[in-house]
Amino acid sequence: MIWLLHGNLGSPADWKPVMDALRSNGIESRALNLWKYLECCPKSLPEMGRVLCSEIAAQDKRPYICGYSLGGRLAMHAVLAHSPLWKGAMFISANPGLKNEEEKAARRAADAEWAVKCFSTPWEDFLREWDAQAVFGGEAGNPGRSSLKPWRKSISRAFIDWSVGAQENLAPLLKQSRVSQLWIAGERDSKFTALARRAAGDKAVIIPHAGHRLPLEAPEKLAKCLQQLITATYE
Repeated sequence: MIWLLHGNLGSPADWKPVMDALRSNGIESRALNLWKYLECCPKSLPEMGRVLCSEIAAQDKRPYICGYSLGGRLAMHAVLAHSPLWKGAMFISANPGLKNEEEKAARRAADAEWAVKCFSTPWEDFLREWDAQAVFGGEAGNPGRSSLKPWRKSISRAFIDWSVGAQENLAPLLKQSRVSQLWIAGERDSKFTALARRAAGDKAVIIPHAGHRLPLEAPEKLAKCLQQLITATYE
């Protein structure tokens, strides 16, 4: 089975088009709600990686994991927490980590501001400000995000606990991992295209005419990539 992890300000519903395309090819998948894991208490990125391994291993002996953006970073931590569990991993529009402490400190400060806005700003105003970021290239988010409002405490906490500024640079460890990895980015998303190529070289998959939000923009192409990953790692 493929376990799917959504991005920030996302939900399992973001994966429905990808899941439908996978199902049409006989591939089973399941999307997790990441916000439930922060409902009770703080949880660091390494802790969350271990939680994912434990929960998924109880249900699936040789799973695949696929994460988008924030979910991609959580998927990296899961892969590194217990590599023998995973048959393969796909990281979509995902950052393996920042290289220096100045960058990390600046990112933690910026994410702390987002955490406050998430918790205190009127929800629709907050979503508009979030979508206005350059990384999204003017693309609107999933229109169903009003349903996320009850989870805003967890989402606010995620800006702190799961900030890329709180993350170690995982690139060297991932390069050493024996888990089959597929790195994907959208052609119009120059920052994450560069990160994918840095991580995977000419094996990075760059999807033409697409930006950062690939599960919404290119679900059929993502499903095809996942199918190819499964074929490549079939035993």
